[in-house]
Amino acid sequence: MRVLLTTPYDLAVPGGVNRHALDLLGTLVRRGFDARLAGPASAEVVAEHPERIHRIGRVWVGALNGARSRVTLDMGIGGEVRRLIHEFQPEVIHLQEPFLPTLNSFVLRHAGGARRVGTFHTFSETSRGYLWAWPWCRWVNARLDARVAVSVPAREFATRWHPAPFAVVPNGVRLPPAGTGRAERPVGRPARVLFVGRADEPRKGFAVLREAMRRLEAETPGAFALDAVGPATERGQVSAAELAAAYAAADMCAVPSLGGESFGLVALEALAHGVPVVASAIRGYAEWLGGAGVGGLVAPGDAAALAEAIRRLAGDAAGHARCAQRAREVAARYDWERGVGRLIAIYEGAASSNDEG
Repeated sequence: MRVLLTTPYDLAVPGGVNRHALDLLGTLVRRGFDARLAGPASAEVVAEHPERIHRIGRVWVGALNGARSRVTLDMGIGGEVRRLIHEFQPEVIHLQEPFLPTLNSFVLRHAGGARRVGTFHTFSETSRGYLWAWPWCRWVNARLDARVAVSVPAREFATRWHPAPFAVVPNGVRLPPAGTGRAERPVGRPARVLFVGRADEPRKGFAVLREAMRRLEAETPGAFALDAVGPATERGQVSAAELAAAYAAADMCAVPSLGGESFGLVALEALAHGVPVVASAIRGYAEWLGGAGVGGLVAPGDAAALAEAIRRLAGDAAGHARCAQRAREVAARYDWERGVGRLIAIYEGAASSNDEG
């Protein structure tokens, strides 16, 4: 089966939607599918299958859903999209964030007889963007053969203004090879707290984490250390190998986002590496982390509560060991090699798009 994936986001910059698309591309290729991924890229894309990636469209930088997003709004890509589809002849076109123009707009326009599947990632507590763009979103919605949301909150957000049947297929994760990730060991001194993400996006809560770490240092000097990776951190954007090493060295991962998150892929990647997680109790995280026994949830924006949760997890040797063990078990539920089957069934039309998850 020939499958064309799309993403509207800059593939040269890490992000949850792009990680989803790239991991799905790799998984489909390993399953024997002839898969391609089309999206904008401001630089060369470091990926498992760069020869299967088509860079299309100039990158625009602006604010979307409380984040500084890098997407293509290039109106001049229609011919390139048409040629790609004509030459590749996909049987399935799988769009990420279908409501975001312009790449997805041209892809839908020139899709021909391909089965059109859309995955919705966005969740917001307040945004009414889908309502303001109602006529446009209605046009897109009518052209999709199947709709997927990465979480129940994402489905609820998409259907709030644009009701339609949706399947819920959670984000997947590539499990690290056996024997890698965080080794079974006690929490070190200092206890190493890892942050992964864009430190310059206020909604990611990095400022809250820094305040929590300042409080911990004032109370117990030298007992905790912060390792932050990603854009606008001291270490900056790192390679996949460097990120894996950061997870392996961590005692816990802090995910202090303030809102606007539909799932929390960083938290899932940390668990896959055997790293317990302390996260904000926002809807997108609480849906699957709540009660999972892999760390703790705290009120978003509460530096004191975050500091206390970090201190409590680091100070409970037996509890930390249980969380680390449980982390891998929870992550295994979201292994791409297992979860891709539901998407393949949707591609084949065998899975009902009325599946509520």
